[in-house]
Amino acid sequence: MSSFEKHADINYILKLNVKTNSKKQIIVNNGDFLTIFLKSKPIHNKANKELINLIKRRLNISSDQIQIISGSKSHDKLIRLNFLENIEEQDIIRRLID
Repeated sequence: MSSFEKHADINYILKLNVKTNSKKQIIVNNGDFLTIFLKSKPIHNKANKELINLIKRRLNISSDQIQIISGSKSHDKLIRLNFLENIEEQDIIRRLID
């Protein structure tokens, strides 16, 4: 599985690896998954909240359109993104990494 799996024209599943307690927020495309470096520590769900807010800001979508479907207490996560309109994988990657 690549870092993206398309489910219909407006739904994607992202395969992520999250690194917490970093000095800055960075998203790196490693081919099979995205690595996201977060400032928060994985305590009291802070890292998951930071992750959702980061994705929300970069993709310009609401937090209701982002769902952690697997790995909420793990470094490896599956995230479902529900867009309101058709969007291509390259556009998602460009928005996340830029």
